[in-house]
Amino acid sequence: MRVRRIVRKPAPLLLALALWLALAGTAVAEAPAQASAGTIILADPADRYYALASEIAAGENLPIVPTLAQALARDPEYLLWVVSPERLSDEVLVDFALGLRDRTSAVSTGILSGATLDDARALYQRADQVKGQRVVAANAENPSAGIAAGIHVFESGQERSLPLTLDTFADALRQADYLTFTGHGGASYLGLAEYTTLRPGHIPSLGPVVIATGSCNTFRLWSEDSLALAFVAQGAAAYAGFAYSPNEGYLIGEFDGLPMRYTWPEFPIGHVVQVQNRGTLQGFAEFPYYFLQGDPRIALDSEPPYQLVDAEANSTSQTLRYVGAPAGIIPVRVIGGAGYDFVEIPGAGRTWRGEPFYNARLQVADLGDDKLILFEHGGGDFSVLLRRHPPAAWATADLVVDALDTTLLFLQEGGGATIFLVAGLLALLPAAWVARRRGLSGRHLAAALLTGLIFAVLHGLYILARLERLNITSKPVHFHPASLAATFLLAGCGALLYLGARSWRGRGLAVVVAGLGSFGAAIGLLGLFGLANRVFTVPRLGVPLWNHHLGLQPLLAFVVEAALFALAFAVTARVVQTKPKEATNT
Repeated sequence: MRVRRIVRKPAPLLLALALWLALAGTAVAEAPAQASAGTIILADPADRYYALASEIAAGENLPIVPTLAQALARDPEYLLWVVSPERLSDEVLVDFALGLRDRTSAVSTGILSGATLDDARALYQRADQVKGQRVVAANAENPSAGIAAGIHVFESGQERSLPLTLDTFADALRQADYLTFTGHGGASYLGLAEYTTLRPGHIPSLGPVVIATGSCNTFRLWSEDSLALAFVAQGAAAYAGFAYSPNEGYLIGEFDGLPMRYTWPEFPIGHVVQVQNRGTLQGFAEFPYYFLQGDPRIALDSEPPYQLVDAEANSTSQTLRYVGAPAGIIPVRVIGGAGYDFVEIPGAGRTWRGEPFYNARLQVADLGDDKLILFEHGGGDFSVLLRRHPPAAWATADLVVDALDTTLLFLQEGGGATIFLVAGLLALLPAAWVARRRGLSGRHLAAALLTGLIFAVLHGLYILARLERLNITSKPVHFHPASLAATFLLAGCGALLYLGARSWRGRGLAVVVAGLGSFGAAIGLLGLFGLANRVFTVPRLGVPLWNHHLGLQPLLAFVVEAALFALAFAVTARVVQTKPKEATNT
């Protein structure tokens, strides 16, 4: 049996700590808090699928509540939302997602629905039939991330690769126990290639497969020819997908990590979706809109893929040691771990409660008194270190490093390095004008060139130190030589403008020019997401869809860079200056 059908009573929730950037809060319940429950059924008595809710309630001895507020007031671990497709809409799903977001404790939610009542009933019943022997990762081509199209099949410790075509993908769906797909999508299709799409009519008869995609807009059960409903109608046991457009690269295990592969009854697929949703809130999402259709208690294995062999604890920390873990995305549930804000796993990294920026190698969520952890592991033994509070200096440094990783590495992808290089070339025009107008000497020019070279070398050294260690995106990140040329030009031009400046305004402008890569990226991204929210999502959904974290990272990087540029330029000016009177005037 792969799914747990029992009622579990977790301990009461801990009081929420203040979170960085106010990313989480407490939900307001419409009914007084009741006794905690393991699994709650949410269903409207007026819904034509309420009969299924009654069947499940009778079979498992579970309570049914008519509103989300009443369900959340019981602090459930699992929520089974039985609902007919016509009762779903943008407004309903957004309100539901906001209710889940405004909690410090996750609730593993599964939507039990189908094109017909029989489909929804079969979806619930298939949970017991799920296996985990054959798992598949399928990716459409992603040039900006350097991802080639292909299908990777893992079975019995072996891996084989296949080309991604409509026929091979349909065959993989037919044979898989668990399959992930990354690529373009919509309410009624998955984009396998530029002219190849999988539509409901292409889906073969399926076994009880668990399917998860990172594609846009595929979780729209109320849409005509809904792809998610079609998967269920053909026999799938679960489907996870986005209701709206995500920003790719912010699902832990994306592309080939298969994050549900090692799920077990105490850490089933619903918990994985909730931990991943916490990652989307760090990366791009204003509210969680990655949903699961199916029973959230499904697990692909009957026991954890490792053994706990040792545990040490004191008043401020706890260390747990495990052996025998496979390679991949590993789920760990720490009983009583919600009392610790800081998590460290050597080899995977560190994170803390309320960390505002995405961590591709380590994601956590609190569930009642417990802590859920997903982390990227190379295989073998591992340790989990928990602390009550994160080291303050480290937390600050981590934010700065994340910001610099985003600006100096990640934003260079997808043509970003070329854009920065063009900005550097354009900066030559005002620098040349100032040099000529102020009559700067060859000594000034040499100092500016040397300053630009030093910053380019520092940029290169940073790339060498961080390229294999950065964790701010699940996308592969590569070295782009054009980024060093851009840094050389921008820093050199900024230094020359600083040497020719006669006021604090001129010197400030010089610093902005030198940091134009980070400053321009911050203004562009903050403006882009702000405009998109105002023009597209708020009129349609009533709330913003995307947060501003990707724009805040280069803004923080600019603050750091501006301080370094200002200091370096001031030192350069002092070294090259030969006329004290002119120095006073500048």
